[in-house]
Amino acid sequence: MKRRDFMVAAALTSFAPVRAAAARQEVKPDIVGTPFKQRWPDATYARNVWTMQVFDGRLYLGAGNSSNFGPSSNAGPVPILSFDGRSFVEEYTVNEEQIARFYPVGDVLFVPGHDPRDDWSYGNLYRRANGAWSKLRNIPRGIHVYDIRHYAGRLIAAGGAYGQPISAWISEDDAESWKPAALVPNPALAEPTIPSGRIATVLGQQTQVVGRFWTLFEIGDALYASTTAPMARAQGDAHPRIATLFRFDPAQNGFQPLAFGHLSSLFPETPASGDQVGLVERWARLGRETAYIGGWQHNDHQWLPIGLYAATSAEKARRLPLPPSEQPRDILVEGGRLYCLSSREEGSQHRVSVTRFDRALKGGTVVATFVAPTFARSFALFQGRFYFGLGTETGTGAALSEAAGTILSTPFIA
Repeated sequence: MKRRDFMVAAALTSFAPVRAAAARQEVKPDIVGTPFKQRWPDATYARNVWTMQVFDGRLYLGAGNSSNFGPSSNAGPVPILSFDGRSFVEEYTVNEEQIARFYPVGDVLFVPGHDPRDDWSYGNLYRRANGAWSKLRNIPRGIHVYDIRHYAGRLIAAGGAYGQPISAWISEDDAESWKPAALVPNPALAEPTIPSGRIATVLGQQTQVVGRFWTLFEIGDALYASTTAPMARAQGDAHPRIATLFRFDPAQNGFQPLAFGHLSSLFPETPASGDQVGLVERWARLGRETAYIGGWQHNDHQWLPIGLYAATSAEKARRLPLPPSEQPRDILVEGGRLYCLSSREEGSQHRVSVTRFDRALKGGTVVATFVAPTFARSFALFQGRFYFGLGTETGTGAALSEAAGTILSTPFIA
């Protein structure tokens, strides 16, 4: 074993003394492996496990880095790795800089083309069906495809686009073809609500790039998009108006802007951070409520967590409690209960916790906690065990962690 690998393993198996009251929660994770190290032996940031998804009896992992800035900038192509409980398999390679999301629809698994290495004439979508992967390169002017969602009998994609009203697309034939989503005017908002953007050179021509739609999520019976979409300036306003929330209108196959600026009602009890906009980054439905993690856009396409919330409507949200000083990273639902992954710095290491919330989402219990050399960015429940994907961050004043990309596992605690 190399010395560097030994130091990582030693850190993962060293645990601080535990108070008796918390002894039942302290667990010792197993080290499963660092599967992306072969692809990025020296690029720790690209080994970030951005997402995990259980599908068809396997655990899928997403890594890479789409940021145009360091470290490990534009790190593609990215292998799609899956785990069957015994070993990792490389199933396919996407011509993207990063895999940030998987999206299962029935017996099909999609990967949005987060940041294509192809030209910008089309955005990409990757599909696993009947055990085989294929590439769909048919999303017009899709410089980024961050998210997709099946809603109201159609597939909807969102990301970054150019030369069209907004950065979203509609498919009514199961992703075989796409058309731009319409911009639906909102009479309740001060005019104008015409998209504006920056001028960029695309395929050798100057064109307008119109903001970004980052995440599609549901609250109640509506589909929303969490966005940073610049709109034309209002009269007398010296600053661009950034639309931060849109609602999908199935009747008009388009999105209607609902809110501007960082003071969104979706993020209560959250101090504003300069000109940054709060974005919905992880979400899950629980009965009449939607639980979600909010984040600030960070390092180009990435995000930093700002809190855990629950909402019954876009106007009625509340902040959920977590262990003191812990930042949420991921959520999942099992047995009708919400589980949240969070972490905090603890000396030179990190305290990683899983909090299970009661069914009313009013209080939580830490059901598993352990010390690791870095935070866990994602987690999943697979074959009766929790699996954790370790991450690392740039631009926060802390050194990058060599443990990034390591997969840990503990027994599931209901």
